[in-house]
Amino acid sequence: MPDMDDERIKRIMVAAADLENAEFERDRLALVCREAVERALDAGVSREDAAAAAGIAESDVERLVGAPRADEVVPLLTAKPAPPAVGAMAPVPPAVALMPMDEGRTAAAEG
Repeated sequence: MPDMDDERIKRIMVAAADLENAEFERDRLALVCREAVERALDAGVSREDAAAAAGIAESDVERLVGAPRADEVVPLLTAKPAPPAVGAMAPVPPAVALMPMDEGRTAAAEG
């Protein structure tokens, strides 16, 4: 465990906390910008004008308003996998193969 009284450690901790705070603030401001762009588009402002006002490319406006919201649940998979057909699955090989040992006993061996 580092010496928490060491000034170098304290500077690292303060810098890390400042960085985390800046990242949080950046995320908050990005959300504010997104909401402003969405409201403007809903009110009839063109994507071109919204992009110019935000100082970003029109394609970035598309990505900005199309990105999932923080309060929305986004599935990791876009398509549901098909369930396997019954009886169509191949047998699963054992992870451990049995090997004969002395006197007819068996022992497990790595496969």
